[in-house]
Amino acid sequence: MKKFALLCICGAVAAAVLTGCSGSDKLAQYKGVEVYVASREVSEGEVYAKVKEIMDANPNYVEVDRPAKEGDIVNIDYVGTQDGVEFAGGTGDGVDLTLGSNRFIEGFESGLIGTKKGDHKVLNLTFPENYSEAALAGQAVEFSVDVNAVKEKQDAVLDDAFVQRVSPFQTVDEFMADTKADLETEKNRQIDTQKQQDVLSLVVNDSDMKLSRSEVSKRYNQELDNYTQQAKAFGTTLSGMAQSYGTDEAGFKQMIMASVKQQMKTQKVIDTIAAQENLVPDDADRQAFAEMNGTDINTLVDSYGEETVAELVKNYKVMKFLADNAVEKTAGTEEGAAGETEAAESTVAAETTAAAGTAAAETTAAAGTAAAETTAAAETTAANATAAEETTQAQTESNAQ
Repeated sequence: MKKFALLCICGAVAAAVLTGCSGSDKLAQYKGVEVYVASREVSEGEVYAKVKEIMDANPNYVEVDRPAKEGDIVNIDYVGTQDGVEFAGGTGDGVDLTLGSNRFIEGFESGLIGTKKGDHKVLNLTFPENYSEAALAGQAVEFSVDVNAVKEKQDAVLDDAFVQRVSPFQTVDEFMADTKADLETEKNRQIDTQKQQDVLSLVVNDSDMKLSRSEVSKRYNQELDNYTQQAKAFGTTLSGMAQSYGTDEAGFKQMIMASVKQQMKTQKVIDTIAAQENLVPDDADRQAFAEMNGTDINTLVDSYGEETVAELVKNYKVMKFLADNAVEKTAGTEEGAAGETEAAESTVAAETTAAAGTAAAETTAAAGTAAAETTAAAETTAANATAAEETTQAQTESNAQ
């Protein structure tokens, strides 16, 4: 859903009509642009960090012969009754319950601490007053519980048994090779996305596109009105919204104007290249764009309309064309050495996670229109694109299980 939100914002940018421009445009050289990219190599540190993440998400649960404590898993059968009559939703067999998870009503899980396999426990409890099932809200009930097993969580061990438990592979070597291949695919996707943004940014920066004053003014007034209405809807003013960005109303209006101009310039560069190269999106482009956004083309069209989606797919095709025709240079890194020690592996893991989050957030925005701009312009665009969301931010369990 977050991707869709970004896509919608970009669709508004893409829909800006650029007409009545005066003067001559100067489109920068857009083929053979030199762009630096991160190393596409996946280090051993990254592989081990990913495997460690999978192991942490899939611990072992080992049955123990001792009293249960918080954090343990108890496997239980239970029957809930009210005035001696079983009530709906109050019965379960072979249920694994982590003590301390707060899945059950207050007193249920804490009442099982100290029990062992084979124990029978009767819990006299009261449902919360605000319980979703009106017939049980505030009512006293009794749970009859049999403890079938007590299990504790233990760190997973990377061996063939673990691999077979969490994957379709049989050996650690197969699992490691597949994990590396997945990381390579994801890293290449991230780098390709960033490359598209960077190439477009360079071309836009070096281009001189004449914008119609009347169209800039029209678009600015539309954006200003949008923010004014958003502020009113959430009980604040444009001045109050500006304060959330650490500026005053005049400064906020300047940010909007800068964003509008950069968006319109970027879109005009894209449109000009599309026309010169006769880049007309086909079904394969539409499918690729939809997959990049984690959905299908019909869902996008239903959500944002055929016209907006067509514009976005065209922008995506142009950005891919620019990247495909760029000269890729690899920036020097020390990542390979980082994989030699456990400390370095942790660092790599953190950096990889951060990079993945950044790339995911930028992918759809890039496919729109204004993701690849100079640092200053990108910051104002980001401020513009997220204002509504941040303004909005200024604003027990439903059954026995």
